[in-house]
Amino acid sequence: MSRRVSNAKISEFLRDRLRTRHLDRVSAVEAARWLDAAGILRDNPEKPGLPLRKRLRERDGSIIGAQQEPNKPHGRWYIYRVARPGRRHRRR
Repeated sequence: MSRRVSNAKISEFLRDRLRTRHLDRVSAVEAARWLDAAGILRDNPEKPGLPLRKRLRERDGSIIGAQQEPNKPHGRWYIYRVARPGRRHRRR
């Protein structure tokens, strides 16, 4: 994992994982475990979630569904499940 994985790939993976597990959100630390286990983004064993949180702090919106609560320094990061861009929910 020497190359930098794109934030779009991280977003897609997390969106799919949240959907398949029927979760509305996941903490950054748990999301980092999922990414590490899938071989997408290596986690830091001494500071779990740090590599992902560094990307979340960029605040460029490239990791879809990322939100800090409360929205101030030292708030906890979460990834919320959002619909895929360009897809609509099917009506039944």
